Amino acid sequence: MILFAYSRNLAAHKAITFFAGGPHAEGATDFAWMALVAGAMRVGLDPYWFSAVINVGSLLGLAMVLLRLGRVQISMLRVLAIAGSAALFPQIFAVATGFAVLPDALLLALLALLVTAGLATWASLTSLALCLFRPDGVVFVLPLLGYLVVSSKDQARSFGKVAGIFLAPGMLYFAWRVHYFGELFPLPFLVKSDAQRVLGLVVAHSMQQSLKYLLFDAAVLLSGVVTRGLRPRYLFVSLIAVPTAFYWMMRLDQNIGDRFFYYLPLAAALLIAVHWGQTTLTSRRILLRVGVGAWLLLIAMPFYRELRTFRDMQFNEAKSIAQALNTMPEHGTMITTEAGFLPYYTGWTTYDPWGLNTPEFAHRFIQPADVERLRADVIVAHPDQAESCLIQPEWQSQYGTRTWPNLTRNLVIGARDSRYELWLISYGSEFYRQRRRWHYGEGDRECWFLLRDSPRYSAIADALRRHHGVGPPESIRLEEEHTASRNY
Repeated sequence: MILFAYSRNLAAHKAITFFAGGPHAEGATDFAWMALVAGAMRVGLDPYWFSAVINVGSLLGLAMVLLRLGRVQISMLRVLAIAGSAALFPQIFAVATGFAVLPDALLLALLALLVTAGLATWASLTSLALCLFRPDGVVFVLPLLGYLVVSSKDQARSFGKVAGIFLAPGMLYFAWRVHYFGELFPLPFLVKSDAQRVLGLVVAHSMQQSLKYLLFDAAVLLSGVVTRGLRPRYLFVSLIAVPTAFYWMMRLDQNIGDRFFYYLPLAAALLIAVHWGQTTLTSRRILLRVGVGAWLLLIAMPFYRELRTFRDMQFNEAKSIAQALNTMPEHGTMITTEAGFLPYYTGWTTYDPWGLNTPEFAHRFIQPADVERLRADVIVAHPDQAESCLIQPEWQSQYGTRTWPNLTRNLVIGARDSRYELWLISYGSEFYRQRRRWHYGEGDRECWFLLRDSPRYSAIADALRRHHGVGPPESIRLEEEHTASRNY
């Protein structure tokens, strides 16, 4: 939804901004994907359907690239079998929400094929496309192109192609984006690099998220490693070692369906394809059995959890409220931790306190004084379930470390009850509430703070009321009970 907002503003206003008329901001880091969606919007196509068509086409293309890499004749049955297998990983739910996971995977697989074939011109073009689709694609591209140049019989000629087709245009693009956005790095990179690390290097949660995929790769590749060793080593380094080291050092926000780690099962598929012609029928049968067993042991439960989460996180209520706010004669301003549905469907001037889309808060953590200064018509915070929407006696006056609890606390502190009125909206879908046996406004909820003296107060409160929003005094009672039960 965040990327769709950038795409809509690019299509309608010819500017890359988080909200219409806002400052240039690079929160949608997938530049080429944003531009493609903007083009689709420009000609009247629905972004959801466009995203679905491109992802499905990329899935089929990925299957054909793997078959080509394995030197296996392409047939419909084989394409569908590989595509079906690729769709059995949790990242497919990121695809369903509109992320360009499969176009990214297709470009990476195509790059591996071209590097293996020694085609420097096409590999350089594909590398440029991959980095435009995902800026972190550079962690795959540089080692692969480096190997391509070093292993080439005519190194000078290969380097010239890489420099002219990939490096020079890439540097020009980088210089343009620095000029356009006034930032050396994309905002999400600034936010995600701001994290506590083990030994100053590794973000523990990012490492933990990757382990099941690393173990899956180890299981399916073990027999090949035992018989052939780490060959080809450049693919192990480029597809597994270097990117894993990079992602371990980053705070992986919005990691829907573990989308940042789709390269790991893809890397296993690419390495198997490279050696497919050298494996016997018996080895292939063993590989299939080991793969199924590893999937059942390591991936099946995460896949089920992501399916359940996908059902939980259908934000029909939030979408309806946002659409109601969009119909108001004059749009207002909003501070919200929920930077997808609400900004996209309201069209309001929106500040992202986490900083992924608001440069000021990417460079420094938002403080209660910022909340008071912005004086937004609405403040929306989604606290952790153990946190409160009411100021607690043990809280500090402000928090400086970038964590989600500190973020929501700073927002609550800034939205003093003398100025703002608390409403509660249940988070996610009706299925989620029924599964957790919560009444509306209980458990996982969004805290909506309405500016009491806003000229839009009545219209906002009416929109919330019509869509099951819980206002005072019931909202205060529910939140006090919630806090008391947590303390107990």
